[in-house]
Amino acid sequence: MIVMSVILALPMNVIGNQVLIKPGPTIGQDTYSAEPFPDENYGDEMEMIVGTYPGETAYSYLRFTQLDGYIGYEITSAELHLYILFAGMGVRNFWRVLEPWDEDTLTWNNQPAHSNHEYVSCYIDEYDEETYVTIDVTEMVQNWLSGEWVNYGWCIIGQGSSPLRIATSNFFDDSRRPILILVGPNLPPLSVQPTSLGKVKSLYSP
Repeated sequence: MIVMSVILALPMNVIGNQVLIKPGPTIGQDTYSAEPFPDENYGDEMEMIVGTYPGETAYSYLRFTQLDGYIGYEITSAELHLYILFAGMGVRNFWRVLEPWDEDTLTWNNQPAHSNHEYVSCYIDEYDEETYVTIDVTEMVQNWLSGEWVNYGWCIIGQGSSPLRIATSNFFDDSRRPILILVGPNLPPLSVQPTSLGKVKSLYSP
């Protein structure tokens, strides 16, 4: 079991190279599924929702596709930064997704399976609204880059006094989009090429 706490600041002391991955609308893979609307797709939304209420459950999905370009590289830390638009008090778990998915087709009825024991847990409350929260995801990312796991991203699930709303890579203000910060001794600069479909596919992407 992987359980880590929330860190509320960007890294101050960096040892090695730092890489900031911050997707935009044509690159990012982030969306949510909603139980009340099981066939609806929300891949173009500017926010993703996490909530667990009877008949109103919503799960969010997040994957940094550019991360696959760093398979085989060593990292010393990985931090996930998410901008919280609205939050109630509660614990949210970031579960490892086990199957491929795409933000343009994902719905409640076809959402991928996720692990039931590999996750990062954090507590978010109303004081975190309109700010970035930072989650230490080092161990999970290390497993992706080592090849032990395939990077299918996270499924975000959790209890709370009200739904959690997170800015996606489609958000109109790019200063609020999801960020993943890697630190490692020999990390090269981020380098990806757009495909003909307008998505971004890294050299090592499956």
